[in-house]
Amino acid sequence: MLLHGFASDAHDDWVATGWFDALALAGYEVVAPDLRGHGLSTKSRNPSDYQLGAFATDILAASEACWGEASFDVIGYSMGAHIAMTLALAAPDQIGRLVLGGMGERIVATVGLAPEFADALAAWDKATQRLEGRNLPPYAIRLCQHAASKPYNDLDVLAACLRGQSCVFDLPRLAAVAAPTLVIVGEEDKLAGSPYRVAALFPTGVAATVPDLNHSAALASAAFRSRAILHLSAAAISRRLAGLA
Repeated sequence: MLLHGFASDAHDDWVATGWFDALALAGYEVVAPDLRGHGLSTKSRNPSDYQLGAFATDILAASEACWGEASFDVIGYSMGAHIAMTLALAAPDQIGRLVLGGMGERIVATVGLAPEFADALAAWDKATQRLEGRNLPPYAIRLCQHAASKPYNDLDVLAACLRGQSCVFDLPRLAAVAAPTLVIVGEEDKLAGSPYRVAALFPTGVAATVPDLNHSAALASAAFRSRAILHLSAAAISRRLAGLA
């Protein structure tokens, strides 16, 4: 199960970057939904529709439709990683292995980005494609420009999404997640920060960084993708080695 990042969709994060094909070639059955508020999925302007638990419920419904009660692996990137963490707490017996991409110590506890991001999205003028009359930080303006460049995005919906998600993640609960977990970021990811303290929150967590990648470039990297697939494949490799013993 592939869970994309904020203001993106399944095609841009997973198909166009080669993940879908690489996982299929590795023998995985791949499901990559557009998360609520994104892509072709339902778009509400009510912030209460975007709590992390609602996303997790959507994913569990999709997994049941595809695989019944069977366990499944999850790869989430950025916002998708927060949803993957929520999913692992909501349905621990169904999650096989976890990959949390673009998730580091700077954002792990704070869900939904800072308030100025939602303010910027809500203030975007669709006619002029600019932020009019607002004194907002450059990084919030860049997010608006990126989000507005995607034809499937509704910026008012994305603002509601950020406000609905806004919370402090209960990090100590992650100590109960039994799924082997990889936390992986690009070395130049200034948004997410280091993965090492995040990995330490999980009983079997491991951390990895990939050189020369920032937050926006990581998913297109073959090295980033290969490390994640290696983590998913570790269980199958162990079984094969045990069979040779």
